[in-house]
Amino acid sequence: MTHTMPAGSDIREGFRTTHRYSISAEVYEDFLAAYRDTNPMHTDDAFARRHGFPDRVMHGTILNGFISHFVGVYFPGGAVLLHSVNTQYKTPCHLGDEIDIEATVTQVAESVRVLTMEMVLRNVTRDRIAAKAKVQVGLL
Repeated sequence: MTHTMPAGSDIREGFRTTHRYSISAEVYEDFLAAYRDTNPMHTDDAFARRHGFPDRVMHGTILNGFISHFVGVYFPGGAVLLHSVNTQYKTPCHLGDEIDIEATVTQVAESVRVLTMEMVLRNVTRDRIAAKAKVQVGLL
């Protein structure tokens, strides 16, 4: 599922790459420990079921953590800084779900060393789109 990625100046509009993430128990527990968002929708299966969900709903910002990892480590990786992330959450995710981030480079502004990507975060476990994001990255 991973693709060879072009190096720095070889990045072109239209380049696509995909990377898979898992909403594991470790990811969930670490998020709770770091941010202490204990809303019962995220921590209580019975509460979530009473509100129409199969079990507790994972925090949407876990997906943003995956975006941060994707940009900083996977693509383009290295000497980069996130300039902006605009995320639209489409459907809830649950513990154990597998998420593919499909990124497409939509703009390369070489003069200011900024890369823009459109991302689709696809929940492959539930066969639906979890979120979409527009991401701008500074290439240092």
